[in-house]
Parts: sequence; C-alpha cells; structure tokens
Amino acid sequence: MHDRNNIFDFWGIVMNTKKSFIRSVIGKIVIASFYVILFAFFLYLPLILDLFRPSRTVNVCTFAETFCPEAIERFEQQTGIKVNLTYVEIDEQIFAKFRMNEGEGYDVVNISDYMIKILTDQGALHKLDHSKLPSIGLLDPHLMNRNFDKGNEYSLPHKWYVYGLAYNKKFFNKPPEAMSLKYIFQKPFDMYKKGEVPHKYRICMLDDGRDAVFMAAIYLFGRVDNLGEREFAEIEKLLVQQKKWVEAYTVHSADYFLLANVTPIALMSSNYVRKIFDTSDRFDFAIPAEGSMLVIENLAIPCKSKKIELAHQFINFMLSEEIARLNSTTFGYSSSNKNANDKVSTTYLNNHNIFPDDATYKRLFIPLLPTALRRVVEDLWLTVGFV
Repeated sequence: MHDRNNIFDFWGIVMNTKKSFIRSVIGKIVIASFYVILFAFFLYLPLILDLFRPSRTVNVCTFAETFCPEAIERFEQQTGIKVNLTYVEIDEQIFAKFRMNEGEGYDVVNISDYMIKILTDQGALHKLDHSKLPSIGLLDPHLMNRNFDKGNEYSLPHKWYVYGLAYNKKFFNKPPEAMSLKYIFQKPFDMYKKGEVPHKYRICMLDDGRDAVFMAAIYLFGRVDNLGEREFAEIEKLLVQQKKWVEAYTVHSADYFLLANVTPIALMSSNYVRKIFDTSDRFDFAIPAEGSMLVIENLAIPCKSKKIELAHQFINFMLSEEIARLNSTTFGYSSSNKNANDKVSTTYLNNHNIFPDDATYKRLFIPLLPTALRRVVEDLWLTVGFV
C-alpha cells in the first residue's frame, strides 16, 4: 500500500510538473506573440492610421530638423493634403523599414546619398516624374547627377554638408589651405616634436563608423573606392591607433569641446561649424588638403507608395525657393536650392570651405558602400570600439 501511494505521489509530481511546463510554454508563446503583434503594429502604423484619415494624406519618413512646422502648415493649407511625419535618427533605421516591408506605408523618405544607391539597386524606390517637379531647375548643379543616382532618376537633393577641420587658429597658426588630415590621424606628440603645434593635444573624431572609415581612406589612399582586404586592415590599424588621442567621438557636441578649450581641433560637418563661428572668432574651418566627404540628403518615393501624385507635390513644394529658404533658415543647414541660401551671412557664403567653389568640389568624395562591404565596415568599427 505504501508503494502504491508512492507511485501515485510520483505521478502526481510528474503531472504537476508537466502542467507547469505547459503553462510556462504557453506563457512564453503569449508573450512572444504580443511582441510580434506590437512590432507589426508599429511597422505598419502608417498604413493602420491611414484607415482613419482623409484620403488626401502623405506619410513622410524624415530626419529631425528637416521640415519646419511652418513649411508643413503652408503645404497643407495650399494643397489640402495632410502631412504625417515620422522621424528617424540614422539611415539604417530607414533601411530596416525597407528590409522589413519595402517601405510600405511611406510616400516620401528623406535619406542620404549612399542609401539611395542601396535602395535603387534593390528596386525599392519609385522612378521620379521630372515633369511634375518644376523645382528641379532651381537645384544646385553641383549636387545633381551624382554617382549614387545618375540622372536623378530616383531622388532629388534636399540639403547637404561637407566634413572638414574646425580648428583653433592660434594653436595651429595655419590658413585653411595648409590644414591636413594628418592633424587628426598622426600622433599629436609627433606634431609637437616637429614644431607644428605648441604642445600635444587631443581631438574630436566622427562618431559614425562608415564616415570615419572613409575619411581614413581619403587620408591613406586618396580614394574611397576599390577598397580591399589590405586597405581595410590599414584603416583599422590607423583608427585603433588614433583612439589614443581621441577626446570624444561626436559631431553634435564638438562645438562644446572646441569652445571650452578641451580640444583645439575637431573633424566635423559644415552645418555645425556655423554655431562655432557665431560664438567665437578663435576658430576656422578647412577642407583638408587631401580632400573630404560631401554628404547629400535626398527626397525619394518608395516603390510601395500608393500616393505617387501627392508625393511628387510634397517634394516639389519643399524644394521650391521660398520653402527651401524657410526650412534652411529655421534649422541652419545648406539647402540644395541654389537661390535659397541668399539670406546666409557672407561670412559663410564667401568661405569656400563651407560653401565650396568649383575647385573645392573637385576634392570632395561621395563614398558608396556596397552591400557586400557593409558588414566589413561594421565589424571594423566594432573592433575599434572594443580595443
């Protein structure tokens, strides 16, 4: 009898364990299902919201500080088209949306040059109808017909900037044309021993791995294409070594380090250097002698958009002279509309390092990043970060 009771107790334990296991599995399935549904909800949020909106709406995925509220309000008033904005911080967030659902739910996307190339190669963008975009005639020719979209079949430039060296004029005591990438890639102590600077120093470096890699390529090889295993190994070695004298990897906060005399030099973008010029006359800005990067942000239409006509209207409106001027003045960036920068101070307009002339444009690269090399660059930057 005792043995029988033990058997019943044993099976009771087994059954209870089995029930607990089943409950645990069901619980995990419910939780996982919840997150899948939640993820799908946010992924397709623009489409879901469209079910409850008027038919004349346009969904725009954009970087922050691109379209000011007044510009959006004017578009809505003049066209009767409601604009719904979704913000992202980096191109990879937009790429993730396209990878998941080919950008479905969005009618206009604001993306950088190299990402345009990636998405057009995947057939993810709709070909533009130039006859519906009369603002094309107002765009700066220097920004048109570039290597990432020959003939601007799939995109139009909206804003742009260049990378350069913001530096303390007294510390380096050199005109812009004498500034070189060696001042951020060579040991500061070596610069001091050569008598080029009064003492050793630290720097601010770009915080974007892709851009950092290509700036290193410009310094080492004078080019940004045809990079192979040997070149990437040299770039990695250079960036790992450089880390020893990097005070901060930043673009947005580089002005703080310069103005506070923490660093005498920073590799940064031209749109942020204006803030420094407005605050102090101790600094200058230079396109390095070796050349630098030109970054163009563009407007394009996903192939999955069902509002092609409305998307064209939005793009044309935002590229028009008055609205382009309004947006660029509000946020302080350089507009692709060649007439929209007329309100910019001559201090900047006459500075060929901030607003390049023909000769300076010839020293600017737009690096493309083939899909096959994306992982190589990501792994390289991770190595730099963990060393």
